[in-house]
Amino acid sequence: MNKGLQSYLNDHLAGSEGAIKLVEHLIKSTQGEPGNVFFKGLKRTIKGDQKLLNDLMESAGVKPSALLRIAGNVAGSASRLKLKWESETLGVFEALEMLALGIQGKRLLWRILDEISPHFPQWQNIDFIKLERDAVVQRDAVENLRREAGRDSLVC
Repeated sequence: MNKGLQSYLNDHLAGSEGAIKLVEHLIKSTQGEPGNVFFKGLKRTIKGDQKLLNDLMESAGVKPSALLRIAGNVAGSASRLKLKWESETLGVFEALEMLALGIQGKRLLWRILDEISPHFPQWQNIDFIKLERDAVVQRDAVENLRREAGRDSLVC
């Protein structure tokens, strides 16, 4: 197994753990607000992407790294702790910014997996182009919320 691929996929799997923790923070921070439903749906989507990534790794013979997964959880928890020290609006703004960056990373993951998929016959039925487009839609939705939160927290 290619060590670079193993490391890259495990890094993204760990990142998804951190993203879930971040989205859980946003779900708690937006109770009773319109965005709450969006974040609950985003959490389900991230968990689905995480399962797909696990399946892709397994089919390619890549072993998930328990240590990196724990590191992703720790990073997500550390981010949440930092955000709790910020004002409510600034914390949400910064969480959305981290989330938008993570989703952009997921988009790039799907793009490169599409590029290398000819080397993995077991991946031939995966529509990486659609996954990338879905990530763009998610990132744009988070970016719209981030800009709104930025105006609320940085001007007022």
